[in-house]
Amino acid sequence: MTVRPMLYQEMATLAPGVDELSEAQLRNRWQEQELGYRELLVAERNGVLVGTVSIRHNAEAEAMHLFALEVANDVRGEGIGAAIVTWVIEEARRRNCTRVYLEVRSDNRARRLYHRLGFRRVGDAFVNTWWQFNDDGTRSRREEESYRMVKRLY
Repeated sequence: MTVRPMLYQEMATLAPGVDELSEAQLRNRWQEQELGYRELLVAERNGVLVGTVSIRHNAEAEAMHLFALEVANDVRGEGIGAAIVTWVIEEARRRNCTRVYLEVRSDNRARRLYHRLGFRRVGDAFVNTWWQFNDDGTRSRREEESYRMVKRLY
């Protein structure tokens, strides 16, 4: 599996295969990338897009933020999510980060994956608010109880 920067034209291919992901959501992430708020990446296996993740490197804080991790519906349970997270951890090491952190919904089964990969919950649950962009041009405000998890690298 390869993790690499997403190409603009790949949004239409990836979005339909992932629950809760729309092409509009990916276009918004692309705009945020152009503004410097994230790096938008895709995971590719045997020429097929199987997932996406965003990262933000804060060199001053020596930290990498992992967010918006999504795996294509038809390959869930095949280790793609773990492979993407492992790639992000290694990329953080390459960039001399001392930690990787993320936020995860309190009811998300991926919490077990993150824990298995060395992430630990820090602090109390909080309400994570974000905008979901829909292909019909609308957007919905989402509020989700979440936890912050951190993996220390050194």
